[in-house]
Amino acid sequence: MVVAYSCRYKLVRGGCFMSDREGTQPAREPENVEAEAERRAARKKRAEAVRRKYDFGVIRTLRQQKGLTIEKFAKLCGLSYAPISRIETNLIKPNLETLDKIAEGLGITTYNLVAMAERREARKMRSREYRSGGFTFQSVGFEGVEIYLGEGRRGAVANDPDLHTKDFATIVVRAGLLELRYHDKVFSIGPGEAVSFDCVFPHQYVAVEDTEIVVVLHSR
Repeated sequence: MVVAYSCRYKLVRGGCFMSDREGTQPAREPENVEAEAERRAARKKRAEAVRRKYDFGVIRTLRQQKGLTIEKFAKLCGLSYAPISRIETNLIKPNLETLDKIAEGLGITTYNLVAMAERREARKMRSREYRSGGFTFQSVGFEGVEIYLGEGRRGAVANDPDLHTKDFATIVVRAGLLELRYHDKVFSIGPGEAVSFDCVFPHQYVAVEDTEIVVVLHSR
């Protein structure tokens, strides 16, 4: 490879001459330029995917609920103003270490912060019908949660309903009166009342009156 140079000399302090060399630097190899362009495109694509999946604007909402300015919040987190501002506006994606500091500053876990930031698309689902004993349920299931809208005529009994695929159940009575026989206890639940329990123990639903209930199943 031939590189052409032209030189000029100039007098510098101390009476010495030095060259001011100008030349044509070797051009970057085309394949290197293409590879770098591909890497930049890949990084941009990953960043856009993160922005589509997560909205860290929730950090600003939580910060403002605590009455904190960005400056005060950044100091609380041990970070500078700039990254906090850019993360809140989704201009950059935070790494795990930064998320840990932000979550600590907000007084929540990193897991909960990421869960709140995750964008979730609205989904429409059709319920399915399920019968257990004298109760009829319409059920739908989402990530980590199953919801059952149940009805039972007076005297209906459901023994250990096998709809329980999660660890815990929370029952809310919308109308009527439900008796929950759980383990060695009995709970009478009226409209607007609720009870939560571990599904591992034997339990029974009894409709003391015509009853409407909502059962929410969730994990530990």
